[in-house]
Amino acid sequence: MEARTRSGVSALHTGNHFHTFSAAEGLLCLNSDQEGGMSEQCRTQWLNSDDPSQGGGDVESIAQLLKTFPGRVCRNPLSIEAETLRGVSAEHTGDSFLSYAGYDTTFGFACMNEKQSRKQCEDYQVILTCPSDFCQGCRTRWFDEDDPSERGDFETLIQLKMMFPDEICSEPISIEAKTLSGVPANQTGDLFQ
Repeated sequence: MEARTRSGVSALHTGNHFHTFSAAEGLLCLNSDQEGGMSEQCRTQWLNSDDPSQGGGDVESIAQLLKTFPGRVCRNPLSIEAETLRGVSAEHTGDSFLSYAGYDTTFGFACMNEKQSRKQCEDYQVILTCPSDFCQGCRTRWFDEDDPSERGDFETLIQLKMMFPDEICSEPISIEAKTLSGVPANQTGDLFQ
């Protein structure tokens, strides 16, 4: 039996403790068995898109994060956390924030220099908890940008990213190919590089 998370990580590499993990009984992962109390959440990496010395503060808005980190940020986060680049939680810095606690899942995180009594804002990074379907991965539409020629049919990721930068995530985890008539590539008998 094999198992993986919705984001594609092998169950054996998650660090989770499994109550049951066998072909005979299936998989059972209990939050109560985990050291932190919960199994994997759908979270982004720590992200930093702004600097407090530019523009009057440190603004980590959802809109800017989506532009700066395409494919790695969800549009509708469930929660947002902020910490300094040194790892100090935002609530322990003494900075004042635009909204209560500075965490707004609609806008993002903002610390304005003019609101600080003694200094400019710290340089913050944020991490978003996203709906579980974001970590399941998404699928693009089918692309066909090349036709078979003397050399073959080339549908390269580099070419597709240049042509469709807003439609392809920065770090795809898999790729599928099929003929225009719908036959999966691995069933055509063709050889691939």
